[in-house]
Amino acid sequence: MDILLSGGDGRTLAVLLEEAGQPLDLRCGGHGSCNRCRVQLLSGVFQSGAEKIEVQNTPVWARACETRLLSEQGRVAVPEAARAVHRGRVLADWEAEAYARRPETVVAVDIGTTTIAGAKIRNGEVISRASTFNRQSRFGDNVIARINHASGSAANLEELRRAVLESVEEVLTSLGVDEVERIAIAGNTVMSSLFHGIDPTPIGVMPFEPLVRKFPVVSAAAAGLPLRADVQVWTVPAISGFVGGDLTAGLAEVVLQPGEMLVDIGTNCEMIFRTDEALYCTAAAAGPAFEGAGIACGSRAVPGAMDRYFGTGRYSVLGGGEAKGLCGSAMVDFLAVERRNDHLSEFGRFQPAAGKVEPAPGVWLTEGDVEQLLKAKAAVFAGIQTLSSHCGMKVSRIHLAGGFARYLALENAVAIGMLPDCEFHVVGNTSLAGALRLAVEPERLSELELLSDKPVDLPLNTLDSFEDNFIDALLLP
Repeated sequence: MDILLSGGDGRTLAVLLEEAGQPLDLRCGGHGSCNRCRVQLLSGVFQSGAEKIEVQNTPVWARACETRLLSEQGRVAVPEAARAVHRGRVLADWEAEAYARRPETVVAVDIGTTTIAGAKIRNGEVISRASTFNRQSRFGDNVIARINHASGSAANLEELRRAVLESVEEVLTSLGVDEVERIAIAGNTVMSSLFHGIDPTPIGVMPFEPLVRKFPVVSAAAAGLPLRADVQVWTVPAISGFVGGDLTAGLAEVVLQPGEMLVDIGTNCEMIFRTDEALYCTAAAAGPAFEGAGIACGSRAVPGAMDRYFGTGRYSVLGGGEAKGLCGSAMVDFLAVERRNDHLSEFGRFQPAAGKVEPAPGVWLTEGDVEQLLKAKAAVFAGIQTLSSHCGMKVSRIHLAGGFARYLALENAVAIGMLPDCEFHVVGNTSLAGALRLAVEPERLSELELLSDKPVDLPLNTLDSFEDNFIDALLLP
């Protein structure tokens, strides 16, 4: 699509395109490192770094986050791959006990770093579900990027708050809010803080303590949500800086037995382990590689993304049609299948040597991509192994929460050394399930606050074995 932009005041094309209703995929927060926002300059005068570009006849490719419009007008073409996506496969299902049958109509929202899901319930029955992608992604695709942006200024913090509110509003509009009496939210600690306009900066520096773990009950008007002003907004309390209310909600829904672990695999892989004596928790920075960031043909779980891979030329695509990229579940499949076929060495090198491999026509992975995936899977495995080893107890069963786990071929995740070989129970979006229970029974907040105090937080950087475990896990078994 060709777009005519005006206002040659030196603003970046990314900003101008967003104002024109064409937001771009800025996974790296607009720092020029992800190459997601490449557009074609068709006409006009632009500045990209130190280079001045005057386009006349031949289109020029440029990163929109680094390129500024100098002329009064300029025309650009935005490819589909550069656009921000607001629809895709977002998990709004879960396993949970029945909800109390109460006549009020209430809503719950799970605020994730990448995705946001919501559900509406009345008389114990879920009557609608909705989801979208978190619009904060234009400030970076992980919580550290969001923390860094928020630390820049009060205006930056407000930008992040407005972005998440817009996303929540989109979900609420899809659910229908005319009769809603109450809303509850759950999310990781950074997301919950940003929703409330609380500075998350302390979470990013030692000792990684948030300003607030137990959030106030506020009115919809104070929160800035499109509900009746008197509707109250409740928030599931967080456990620590990097283990949030999403895990508190999950812990309330999944009754862990000694030797069992609750794991939510995402950009920040959170986990809670029960021993005979206590609960312990930690978080591993798996990063956004399995959500497509930093991967040449990586994709979120959107139509056109390959979601399963069974070997060259054999795969399935979300929505059908031709593959336009690979989402995380297909990437895990690729590592397992090609290692099994002896096309990948234990170090992730192609056998025979190749610059890239095409799982589908026009969709490829390089060894650099494989390296990023190995780092992500190693962080998950090393986190689980380090936590269980520190507690002196082997993991017997893992309850897997979150959307990624729901669509993962678990045998392939075990084969590549991402998950240990144990019993698994896929529980779905327990963050949303727990938030929904709080919305139905707000008197449970005191129980959740007590529960959030129970796990002992063990930051992985304080555990000596994590680095060795991570290095070992970089290999493909």
